[in-house]
Amino acid sequence: MKKLSRNEKYLISAVFLFMIILTLLTQFEGTTDIKDYANVAKFFSGDLSSKIRTSHSYLFGFLHSPFIFLTKNFISLKLTSLIFLFLIVLSVYYISGKDKKALWLMLLSPIVWYMAPWISPIQLSSLLFLWAFYFIKEFDKNDKISNLFYSGILIGLGWALWGSILFFGILLGISFLYNKKIYHSIYFLIFVFIGLLPRMILDQFLFGFPLYTIIRHIIAVISFSLLGGFYNQGSDFALVNIILMIIFIPVYSYILFTKKNFKKNIKTNIFIILSFLLIIANPQIRLTLIIIPILITSLTKYLDKKKFAFQIALFLIISLFVINPYLIQIKYETNATDFGSLIQNFPNIQINEFTNKIILQDLNEISTKYPNQTFVVGNTRDEYANLAFLYWGGKINEFVSIQDYQLYLNNEITLQEQSFCTNSKISNRRDFCFSALLRKSFNDKTNYSSIRYAISSEEILNLEGFEFIEKYQHLSLFKKLN
Repeated sequence: MKKLSRNEKYLISAVFLFMIILTLLTQFEGTTDIKDYANVAKFFSGDLSSKIRTSHSYLFGFLHSPFIFLTKNFISLKLTSLIFLFLIVLSVYYISGKDKKALWLMLLSPIVWYMAPWISPIQLSSLLFLWAFYFIKEFDKNDKISNLFYSGILIGLGWALWGSILFFGILLGISFLYNKKIYHSIYFLIFVFIGLLPRMILDQFLFGFPLYTIIRHIIAVISFSLLGGFYNQGSDFALVNIILMIIFIPVYSYILFTKKNFKKNIKTNIFIILSFLLIIANPQIRLTLIIIPILITSLTKYLDKKKFAFQIALFLIISLFVINPYLIQIKYETNATDFGSLIQNFPNIQINEFTNKIILQDLNEISTKYPNQTFVVGNTRDEYANLAFLYWGGKINEFVSIQDYQLYLNNEITLQEQSFCTNSKISNRRDFCFSALLRKSFNDKTNYSSIRYAISSEEILNLEGFEFIEKYQHLSLFKKLN
């Protein structure tokens, strides 16, 4: 940081401080997959009043569980994510050759402000991936195996924390190793799997199979891509999502792909193009955190003062829009939870009292009046996870998914099954199918026959054998008929 003046250091510190305050004050914690990581942390800390369910790595939640155990909240998850974002900013500054333009562009980049309050491993995985990119680029220059080792290890660690790094890692390897010796690619794969070992060791300990979460995540991605998911969730692919994603990318990125500049950074540019196409397949703003730091490290040397000033101004304006939903959620709940929903719901923005606070009050009241009970939760199959995410007390034995209870009633084990089959257009004797089955756990210790109560966010419960007994502020309580 010696190149920075004292005033610049003060200004950077002030910006960081504002981001910390905003992140800690806003009630926003993210949208996609947040409970998959936060509830895992609660599970390992002993604070989760439900079974655990996630299609992602357990490692991120496992590493944070000691902090969750001590604090009984998710502040530590937010703070560590902020630290990783700050390190991304400083890493971009270093990798760019300590270019101040790179530092300011990354610091004021909308993607940094967008991801600041998120509970997610993406921040840490993006940091690891940025340095993996740096080392494989160094390997491309000097063919030192040590650089390939560092790159592979970092890709593996990133993959151990966040499954989607696998796909970006494949693209990185293709982009930088296509003209190298075959044994370089073999070394790279070996180094990646060395970095992946913490996840595999944890999977072996938890599930008795070292590739459990890896295979489960890959199957989930394939199912989502080909069949819309096991539960037919559908894809997020939409033109508006692509536009929102593009808004976050530096407007002058096209300079890298001009005829004059493309060959100067051909491998980096190939990786950026392939990654951009990958992200477009499932356009989400958060995924751009992987490529934007790399874009900025490559772009700043081509920006004169005028272009730099325009890009900074544009980033600043977009970032102000990005943080507005977070400012609202310091005191109020809104249907514009993040920048994406802000744009999509405009001008029909709603501002209300926090529903989660009301639900938590209801849960505390129910647990006091009906202590040490197990509750079926409906009417959706995963509503139990939301209640388990919110509740921190010790008076509720377990929240049970209505889907699991219905399996018990029907004496069934299959949650969902999907098949992908060929369909011959000729008089062929055979077609073939790939099938995947989700079933209830072999180690399900819940005593379903002893359950007496159920909770729903509606005044009806889609479950026979229960009658309504009490309405709270948001939740409704039901009792099993004798």
